[in-house]
Amino acid sequence: MHLARKIICIIALCSFAAAAIAGCGGTQQTANSNAPPAPAPRLGAAPPPPGNLSSNLPHDADFSDNPSTLDQIQHDFDVFSWQSFVALNWPALADGSPDTSKIIGADGDNSTVWESYKESYEVFLPDGSTPLPWGQNQLPAACQGVAGSTAKVLRMTQKVSDEVLDELSQPFNTGPIVDQQNGKYARFEIRLNQDAFNFIVNNTLYNKQGQQAFTQFIQFPSGVAPTPTNPNTPVGAMLIKAAWKVIDPANGDIPGRYHTVQAYVYTQASDNPPTKESCQLVTMGLVGFHIAHKTQSAPQWVWSTFEQVDNVQPGAGLPPGAKLNFFNPACATCPVNVPPPKPWDPYQTLPPDKRSQIKRVIPIDDATKALNAQWQGWLKAVNPNSVWQYYELVSTQWPTQPSASLTGPNPTGSPAPPFLANTTLETYVQGKVPNVSSSCIMCHNNATTTNSKFSDFTYLLERAQSKGGGK
Repeated sequence: MHLARKIICIIALCSFAAAAIAGCGGTQQTANSNAPPAPAPRLGAAPPPPGNLSSNLPHDADFSDNPSTLDQIQHDFDVFSWQSFVALNWPALADGSPDTSKIIGADGDNSTVWESYKESYEVFLPDGSTPLPWGQNQLPAACQGVAGSTAKVLRMTQKVSDEVLDELSQPFNTGPIVDQQNGKYARFEIRLNQDAFNFIVNNTLYNKQGQQAFTQFIQFPSGVAPTPTNPNTPVGAMLIKAAWKVIDPANGDIPGRYHTVQAYVYTQASDNPPTKESCQLVTMGLVGFHIAHKTQSAPQWVWSTFEQVDNVQPGAGLPPGAKLNFFNPACATCPVNVPPPKPWDPYQTLPPDKRSQIKRVIPIDDATKALNAQWQGWLKAVNPNSVWQYYELVSTQWPTQPSASLTGPNPTGSPAPPFLANTTLETYVQGKVPNVSSSCIMCHNNATTTNSKFSDFTYLLERAQSKGGGK
């Protein structure tokens, strides 16, 4: 981007953000604090955490430090990403709301707020029927007889489809990834927060007939920063994409470096290759975490992506000789960033030379590394054994020229950075090749409904089936 265009972009975003804040009657926070409003203290509450750790989910980025360069605006969006990561992974009560009597990582690991969100397969049902209400879940029949007590079902071997091993009709080259440590396939999930879920349900966008009848321009609700006079503003639509690996200490995994859960790993029946239906209770560790959040300052959504620090290179404190999740430095002949050989069969345990050999193509920049070290330090200060210190922000993509109408000559809003990839979620499309390499906003600008209408930067609506199971 040329200097003149940079200046135009900066002025456009700052003016847009300032107008949004002024329109809400907002007041500036302390310069450079980038902190969400502190919750009111209550009896029995945990002591305040170090740094800016908070259970409050930010509704939009905070520009109160009056950024004047692209780097400063990027910093504000990156802080927004870290605030979101911490709040989403805060200890949760039974109803999924944050437990403010606890602090993230105080017990080493904890349940999380976002894991109470609706999974995509619970919203877009095979017969196009109305999803169960928020807070109600239903396990696949194959999982109901399996011993255990969890609502989490991991059924996707790729991030792009509910159908196991289905690589068709996707926007970019894709495929599964296989753990370097144990040869097992990674699993994925996509979850929607309540604002996104309510928008889909209230407008009957969960089936093809409802999408056909919906004649308005689809725009999910945006997050609006709360103010003293309007503290109950909407958080806005959020989509969470997560990647998980099997945790197997016998094969070198160090469980204390991952957020782990007991999950039902579900495999649907398939004809190609022949795959039987199954459900197993497995300990899984979080390795990739992607947040898409529609906000007032970013109608093209804010795209934040995190990874476990040991995915492709050793993270801080990794013992010498410990294995990485998806890269084996001893395998000089293994193809890099190439899907594993077909047939893709989740029942297989692949030999070491067939496992995913993944490298990061665009390095995490120095400014992001410094911010990561700050937030990781705060998380470690809560508890030296906190698993959350072992996650890092890769970057945040945002529109430099936001347009609320999304119908103008620049619907993508000139995203910055222009390319963004998570090694576990956009593994095989990393790089800097326009229209080929991963760019969240540019890719999702092509997303449509089942009747080919713009779907506001989400491919999820394409999953809708006909009501009654017909075509």
